[in-house]
Amino acid sequence: MTAAWPVTPSPDERVPPDPPQRSPFAVLYRPVGALDLLRGEPAVLRGLSPFDLEPAREVPNYHGQQGRVGWYASAKMGAHLRFESGLERLRMQFLDFDPGVTAFAAQPFTLEWTEGGKTYHYTPDLLIVRPGRPRLVEDVKPAAFHGSPRLQRAFGAARDALAPVGVDFGLWASPETTVVRNVQYLAGYRHAPRGLTTYLKPVLAALRDRPRTLAELAERTGPPALTRPVIYHLIWAHRVHFDLTQPLSHGTVLSRAPQPGEAT
Repeated sequence: MTAAWPVTPSPDERVPPDPPQRSPFAVLYRPVGALDLLRGEPAVLRGLSPFDLEPAREVPNYHGQQGRVGWYASAKMGAHLRFESGLERLRMQFLDFDPGVTAFAAQPFTLEWTEGGKTYHYTPDLLIVRPGRPRLVEDVKPAAFHGSPRLQRAFGAARDALAPVGVDFGLWASPETTVVRNVQYLAGYRHAPRGLTTYLKPVLAALRDRPRTLAELAERTGPPALTRPVIYHLIWAHRVHFDLTQPLSHGTVLSRAPQPGEAT
């Protein structure tokens, strides 16, 4: 009996691999200056720069509207970003404050898909770039709406579309009140104050030896009316640290925050 040996097919006989399947989802986005939306697959979100995007849809603004709409002046983006609720504006403040975020865009794209013969569209609130971590697409809603049956179709579609291309999807709601009030107050000092170059070194030097209260630090380093804005800006810039879960006050204990590559 003759043994049967496997036969390697010739190149002409080999079955070509199946072509990659197209995503059932489409992404509609608007580059800066474009009049029309461009269409692409969800993978395009891995390379789009928030600095090069305009909102994919108009934010409604009409007489009698209940939602709060407006423009947020982002220090991180160096631009005004459109928001359509107070909660969205708050989220933008937190993103401006977050050192792990380098860029973000509002109403960055519209997701399109067909289900049961019907075409659906969903525009998330934010696209967030986090170096060293996957990009994050986010919907900003009060926590009470996170489980809303009316929204689950859109949220589920977003997860299905983004997970295969390595982009995260999440929901954001307001954190606890004290943290919110602290960040909102500090956001007023997100832009460099006039006295920064004068009082930057004295403030950081005064914290080198030991932590100090806000009142002590302000009085020790110059006129409090000039040093306090500098201190608040340095807290915003994560050069000075305090416990955000505690109310910011004259007695708040401040410490110097080590910078990357700096010995603690």
